[in-house]
Amino acid sequence: MELYEDQFADEHDYSVQTATEKTLIIASTVRSGSHMLGHALHQTDAFGFPLEYANTNNLHHWKQKFGLTDTHAVMRELMRRRTSPNGVFGIKLHYSHLQTLGGFASVRALFPNPHFVFLSREDVMSQAVSLAVARQTGAWISKQQAQQQPVYRFDDIDDGLRRILFENSSWKYTLSASGAAYMDLRFEDVKSDTAHAITRIAQLMKVTVESERIPSAPVTKKQSDTTNQQWTRRFISEFNQNDELMRFNRESPLRRVKKRLLRRRTAK
Repeated sequence: MELYEDQFADEHDYSVQTATEKTLIIASTVRSGSHMLGHALHQTDAFGFPLEYANTNNLHHWKQKFGLTDTHAVMRELMRRRTSPNGVFGIKLHYSHLQTLGGFASVRALFPNPHFVFLSREDVMSQAVSLAVARQTGAWISKQQAQQQPVYRFDDIDDGLRRILFENSSWKYTLSASGAAYMDLRFEDVKSDTAHAITRIAQLMKVTVESERIPSAPVTKKQSDTTNQQWTRRFISEFNQNDELMRFNRESPLRRVKKRLLRRRTAK
């Protein structure tokens, strides 16, 4: 999720300030459906408003809004404003955001009684294509307008696929090795049965949710279109099953970066 105006509105702050007793952390990767899950959870009024507060662009705006320079101070101010009446604060973190917040141990110390929901997509190929499209268009959520028409590039999808797989594995390793309280959740399950997914999260956190406030279906719109399907088919057809991994390993990281930059300049 990139910066968008609605998330900063005071109307999303709770009128009564409640001390944070538990924290829901959606442990996610880019284009995993965390935006959809966060908005569905917000509808229940029992998990705060889980948004991408640690996103670099969003964080910069929050610092300006609060007149603060310290990242942890911003998070404490958000907890003060966005903790729901039952004492639960929600935030969604991509694996890359851990560094922004000082590391995993720092996250567990900063947010009271953290419970993690590791959200992933079964179809990582579609996730990587979605990431490639969003990076080019600048449209990360359904409310945003595309800034330009996306152009297919094999390396964009390949880089995204590798990043997603790496960060999924890193989340799984970190959560397992640390003994953190967490559960696995698939994007596809949230999409097909939103109510059941929210019920599972409530059970993990031992939070009571009023049944009439649980949405039965996703509350955000689907973004993917025929472009995503076409790019997926093209990528699969171009993927060299015998040599692709070895090619990647033989090339130095600097050489790969130079090749990508050259390709992008040529495409303009």
